[in-house]
Amino acid sequence: MKILITGRPGSGKSTMVGRLRDYLEGKGLSVGGIITPEVRVGGSRWGFEVVDIASGRRALLASLETEGPRIGRYGVNLAAMDELAVPAIRRSLDEDDCLVIDEIGPMELKSQEFRRAVDEALNSDVLLIAAVHRRTLQSIKKREDIRVFVVDPEKRDRVYGRIIDLLGDYHGMR
Repeated sequence: MKILITGRPGSGKSTMVGRLRDYLEGKGLSVGGIITPEVRVGGSRWGFEVVDIASGRRALLASLETEGPRIGRYGVNLAAMDELAVPAIRRSLDEDDCLVIDEIGPMELKSQEFRRAVDEALNSDVLLIAAVHRRTLQSIKKREDIRVFVVDPEKRDRVYGRIIDLLGDYHGMR
């Protein structure tokens, strides 16, 4: 099963993915993959890191000062994706019950290796929970095994409950 979380910026996609990750780990499932928290400097967003969930290793994914392909104001560090994120995803596909990718968006998709790793994840039997940028979603959601949930601040808890119900039916985790 593939569970994709989407919504407007600031709607709670990453928070939802984190809650689901905590839930699954609490049920005894092994969870790996990546998260991409923002980096703030002086109260303003300066960039993003990529963090390997299993090892805790981290690298700068993008920043206002990074050289590389640009997404808006941010330069993307393709080496961070290719050398940290992609191996974390592939390792999780081999070793874990659940793969988390937060997020699949224009910044991350600048890496061709990341694109391939996402395709591998979508074609695997591993449970995938991913936050997906709205524009990216259109090319992915046509698959039958994908469930898409739209998060907004007013419906967050209801959406979380629906996903937990779905996971319970899928994995017998009630």
